[in-house]
Amino acid sequence: MSVNTTHGLLARAARWGAALVAAGTLLAATAGTAQAAGPVGGTEAVITVGYRQASPTVSPDGTTAYVVTADAKDTLVLAVVDTRSGAITGQLALGANRWTVYTALSADGSRLYVLNYLGLSVVDLPTLTLLGTTALPDQPRPADWRVGPPGGLALSPDGSTAYVSQFGPQTAGRIAPGRVLAFATAQRAFTASVPLPAAIPEDLAVRPGGRDLYIGSEAGVLHLDTSAGVPSVTRVVPGTESTKDSHLTLSPNGHLFAVNGAGAGTGDEIDPASDTVTRRLTLTPNTASLLHPRVSPDGSRLYVVDNTMEKGPSVIAVDTATGAVVPEEALALNEESVDGMVLGPDGHTLYAGGRVVSTGYLQILNF
Repeated sequence: MSVNTTHGLLARAARWGAALVAAGTLLAATAGTAQAAGPVGGTEAVITVGYRQASPTVSPDGTTAYVVTADAKDTLVLAVVDTRSGAITGQLALGANRWTVYTALSADGSRLYVLNYLGLSVVDLPTLTLLGTTALPDQPRPADWRVGPPGGLALSPDGSTAYVSQFGPQTAGRIAPGRVLAFATAQRAFTASVPLPAAIPEDLAVRPGGRDLYIGSEAGVLHLDTSAGVPSVTRVVPGTESTKDSHLTLSPNGHLFAVNGAGAGTGDEIDPASDTVTRRLTLTPNTASLLHPRVSPDGSRLYVVDNTMEKGPSVIAVDTATGAVVPEEALALNEESVDGMVLGPDGHTLYAGGRVVSTGYLQILNF
């Protein structure tokens, strides 16, 4: 197990031991009543899935990981992995690899959306069928300026809309404001393009109910109202203008966690009800490339990838009650660089995708 210390093992065992005791008490109280099986955890492994990259997501029941990788001919490929056996049970070609890849899974686990640079693909997972790929609308720009790359992808809770953030058009030493696009999943068509007060919009997060969309950027965390169908910017969350909080995740209690991906080693906890920063987080004492924040299903831990290549990637654990880093719960990763990280729905399995030299791996960790 890739865990830093024996102390860390004991601390995690104590946390999950308490959870198991609680579960046992519940089972005893409901003896004789049929109980629905909960999501399963994966079996620890490092699995070769492809070449050069690996971006994972996990099914709602925890049995399957969907990893976007590439093959030897640089075709983007969706690899379907059994999380308990580690076997690759299916593959689907998604077109030429354009390197900038983001994924979003529908809440029911039936659709996977794959953003491959300037094309958004929709995959029907039960049949492992590519339903189609839609090009992003051309980005308005001056002559001789380049189109900006995408910065993130997110789905509304009801699955009706996908949101794509896109960097602004670029030329030598200059970059214009970016935009967010809305994609109607039923029609598989882009329906809105909204300019943003930021040049480098990245991660997106949609609150339950679907009305509030947040986008991390170099200009701060942007709050957009989607209730009219076309998103509109309502404000930049005060206090985030200078922190460059570009990577976002929502916690079960509705709070938003945002981390700085540009080297500061910091983050913020935001109360979306009031759009106020309730706590500043110091995640590393030194500069770091912080990516892929995720909150555990019970809300007790925030996990963040430190993708600093000089010392090798690792996962930082933060106690969300205190805002303090828990060093003994840190997790070391085997990859040279991490492309994506998600938590399993069981609450104690972590799935990290990345590469070592030219090989793409899925690493499954229990904690």
